[in-house]
Amino acid sequence: MIELIKQIIEQDGLAQKNRKREIVHRRIYLFRKLREDGHTLKGIGSLFNMNHATILHGLKTYQDLSDVNDKLFLHDIEYYKLLLSLERPELDLRKEIKEAKNLKDLRKIQLRIRNKFY
Repeated sequence: MIELIKQIIEQDGLAQKNRKREIVHRRIYLFRKLREDGHTLKGIGSLFNMNHATILHGLKTYQDLSDVNDKLFLHDIEYYKLLLSLERPELDLRKEIKEAKNLKDLRKIQLRIRNKFY
């Protein structure tokens, strides 16, 4: 899993300084996954070019957002959850296309197709 996370960090530019909400949410989700796998704060920090205190703050923020089921947070990390999950949920392409309400939904479907989730 660490290799996949390293690839995601590189591909999505998560190690670069960026305070956009989506990037921060995705970054702290990966902090949590790495911590659950037993990585140290310093080790996680080195992957993201950050110090241990930043990682610790990110983990607390993750917990706070998870506790309140923040909809934006859950939306922002959905793709990473699918990508990193061992058990991928059953996805119905036709149903998702019919239920798509905007261009963002269609882009999400496009990403899933590219990554062979259907």
